[in-house]
Amino acid sequence: MTSMNERAGGFTLVELLVCLSLIGILLGIALPAYQEHIQRVHRVEAQKSLVELAQSLERFYTSRGSYVGATLPFDQSPRDTGKAFYHLGFASGPDESRYVLQAEPVGAMAADACGVLTLTSSGLRGAAAERCW
Repeated sequence: MTSMNERAGGFTLVELLVCLSLIGILLGIALPAYQEHIQRVHRVEAQKSLVELAQSLERFYTSRGSYVGATLPFDQSPRDTGKAFYHLGFASGPDESRYVLQAEPVGAMAADACGVLTLTSSGLRGAAAERCW
């Protein structure tokens, strides 16, 4: 027989509360960092798409000598999925010798601190270039 003074196996309520508190603190630190990382990934994908569109427009210019009449081969980023995080298009132009492309955040990226990303025919990036490109 076991005596009444022997401790039964298991965890006490205090031990469980301490464990749950630690998990909550770790999640409070890790979750925002993870979400920021995911936003950076989507932003880089949009930047890559803008560069691809610029290359397409340069090929058009090389063959025709003007950007007039150029169209974009795709209008969202990422382009391979049904869920768009950025809408791509012309901010101005295209005219004879220049254009401005833009990537406007939508959906889950609508509240992105970087806002609209732009890329010009001369390679200039938008206002938030230093911290967002």
